[in-house]
Amino acid sequence: MIPKSTIEEIRNSINIVDVIGKDVDLKKKGKYFWGICPFVSENSPSFTVDEENQRYKCYSCGRSGNVFDYVSEKKGLSFPQAVIEVARNVGIKIDSKYTENTGGHFNENELKLIELNKQASEIFTHLLLNTDLSTNALKYLLEERHLSRETIADFQLGFLPSQWSLHDFFEEKKIPVETQLESGIISQYDDGSFHDVFSNRIMFPLKDSYGNIVGFSGRTLDKNNSVKYINSKETAVFKKSKLLYHFDVAKQAAKVSQKLLLLEGYLDVIAAHKAGIDYGIASMGTSLTKDQLQLISRNTPKLTIAYDGDSAGQSATWRAIEEIKNFPHLQLEIVTIPNQKDPDEYLQQNGPGALKKIFEEDSTSINDFAFEYLKKGRNLENVGNLSDYTNDLLNFLNEHPDPIANDLILKKLSDQFGLSRSVLDQSLKRNDIDVSKRQVGQSSRQNDNPPLKNSRNRNPLIDQEAMIERKIIVSSIYHENVFHEIEKKAKFTFHDPKNQLYYFLIKGYRSKHPGTQSIGINLMKNMTASEKDQFNHLISDQIDFYSTDNLEAIDDYLWQLNRRIPFEKQIQQIKQQIQEAINLNQNDRIKELNVKLVKLMKERAGNKHD
Repeated sequence: MIPKSTIEEIRNSINIVDVIGKDVDLKKKGKYFWGICPFVSENSPSFTVDEENQRYKCYSCGRSGNVFDYVSEKKGLSFPQAVIEVARNVGIKIDSKYTENTGGHFNENELKLIELNKQASEIFTHLLLNTDLSTNALKYLLEERHLSRETIADFQLGFLPSQWSLHDFFEEKKIPVETQLESGIISQYDDGSFHDVFSNRIMFPLKDSYGNIVGFSGRTLDKNNSVKYINSKETAVFKKSKLLYHFDVAKQAAKVSQKLLLLEGYLDVIAAHKAGIDYGIASMGTSLTKDQLQLISRNTPKLTIAYDGDSAGQSATWRAIEEIKNFPHLQLEIVTIPNQKDPDEYLQQNGPGALKKIFEEDSTSINDFAFEYLKKGRNLENVGNLSDYTNDLLNFLNEHPDPIANDLILKKLSDQFGLSRSVLDQSLKRNDIDVSKRQVGQSSRQNDNPPLKNSRNRNPLIDQEAMIERKIIVSSIYHENVFHEIEKKAKFTFHDPKNQLYYFLIKGYRSKHPGTQSIGINLMKNMTASEKDQFNHLISDQIDFYSTDNLEAIDDYLWQLNRRIPFEKQIQQIKQQIQEAINLNQNDRIKELNVKLVKLMKERAGNKHD
């Protein structure tokens, strides 16, 4: 643990007003500074900062604490990580023996890269906003992209003029050439000279889940340059396939919104921010990866995809849907920007209110999206094309089963093309049987744990609960530190009795054999052949998807099982009761249930993720 004396030294070296003032427009009234709460949506200031006692408190959401609590809550860091983050900002060095196991997983070399990136980002922003060397870049952002200087500063955008040498700057700072080259910001030619990789490009800092700048993406201003964006090379801290742009901020906003908004580009994320939506993320110009989807699914029950409205954007949406079907617990909806625009273009033409309305109110189901998307390139007046289209759509419905949504699409299909509803129902059922046979043939072992996506009457909350329980079981089998974290914080029983039994076995073995990492083989020694087959499927075939030793992720899983999912189940149950009361014309009952629902919704909004 970081010594208390060090923590106090750091706390006394920084003013909480300066830290929070970077995120909140604070105005002093009497003893306190007041502003709009950075954690929840509100219209009037209820967030206070007490400079004298170095504390903050929000009278809307109830959050309060010191500077470390604020940084921890805002950036999703553990307490030690928050202490280290603040220490970096005030230039206090913490002994590496206290920083190695704080969850950030950064060694000394990686911390040097992060510090270099931070310094580079500060220089890029300064050069953009405060020098004549960046006139064209600043004009582009202010006049063509309609960004304010405040927004530019908030997102730490910058520019690296060709007349300026980042290498010379680092040399003056005595930063070793090896670190400069390893960062990927500087390259060296065969003749020994150095070159700034991002020269003459607008800079977008790329951050990890904790808000550390781990790399950059640079956008050219040269319209003749076919390479519009270039990213940092892969480094010890920058893995593009594992990161999402703006995720460090969006995951906090998702605690209130209960969803994330997946956009196509950085400027689209900034457009969403201008429209009042901070739960927007982007996948850095690449297709969605499994690691990115795991990151998303750990932090939200729902994902809205809002890629560009043009043909390329719609094709990218289709590919994303195909990837996400492997995450059946993640509820998915689609937003299509009108007139083939991207979000930034739509905002500039129609204003922030119109864009926010589209994101929050104009989403469609994946079935509706498939209904239109699969028409592309087909003449549906041709019988053969119509038959192919119908079969493709029925196959899609089987892969994404939802009885009510599917029923609506079949009705729409029947009405629009004059197809027999009974024939469509029979075809869907026949396709479903064919799919099931193929799946059984692929692996008989899946009989014990059938894929959640094949449940015809699935409840997304039950899907999520089952998926998270599996993650906890598998992770505690493979990682002793995960087991100890669960034992320290868990206050729940597993919904699935089989998972509860597995956990008792894990607990019994680990209590007698401390210091052992993977214990799956040991647990199977006293199982029957059938039990071994079932258990082996859980711990081997699914390890890549379910296992993690990230304690922040485990804490998140426990929070979802203990807090979020039970809350959502209560809300779901009340909504069902309201519908039943409406059907029976029970007006008094409807009023009573609505009061309960409003109360639950308010509690959910203030339900702190701790």
